Amino acid sequence: MQTTLKQRMALMARRIALLDAMVIAVLLLGMATTSAIAAKKQAPTPAAAPADSAQLFEPIRSVIQSPRCVNCHVADGVPRQFDDSRPHAQNVHGGADGKGVTGLACSTCHYTQNPAAASGPHAPPGAPNWHLAPIEMVWYDVGARDICLRLRDPRHNGGRDPAALVHHFADDPLVGWGWQPGGARSLPPLTRPQTVAAVQAWIAADMPCPLQ
Repeated sequence: MQTTLKQRMALMARRIALLDAMVIAVLLLGMATTSAIAAKKQAPTPAAAPADSAQLFEPIRSVIQSPRCVNCHVADGVPRQFDDSRPHAQNVHGGADGKGVTGLACSTCHYTQNPAAASGPHAPPGAPNWHLAPIEMVWYDVGARDICLRLRDPRHNGGRDPAALVHHFADDPLVGWGWQPGGARSLPPLTRPQTVAAVQAWIAADMPCPLQ
């Protein structure tokens, strides 16, 4: 009996040590993830941008930070939803490629087009290639200058030069969904043609950025 009790106590001690090690590992992983997110959210440092004295970037920012855009431009891999940008229900995460995780891909619920109106105002919307934006293109919870610097820097805008940026706003089907979101969802403050015109005017002025 004494030997058995000692064995049980030793086993319990090993289990507690293992649990402590797991907790420490999770905490360290969380700290590393938080640090990585913070690093990604910091403004990039390209060549100095001209000052945006004419506020040419503000119309673009107003669209980019509307719920239809900002909800998928996040730093933590958790998509937002609704006009108040609440974290996605069902503990959804974008995963490594922004398209979901094993067993819960974005395409499980988000098809290539919006559902019929009869599905209800809050049925999962759809568009081709539904996914989160790369973390380098985070628009959520960052300032206008940060967004502007990212958008003008190919290292942070998906490798796009000015012509490709215009094409992205004008022709990308997933971007275009923002103006045809279906259901009871609000629209960006500018139309798509107005947004493209604002991007073209901003580019023509050498892509100036606000001071903050």
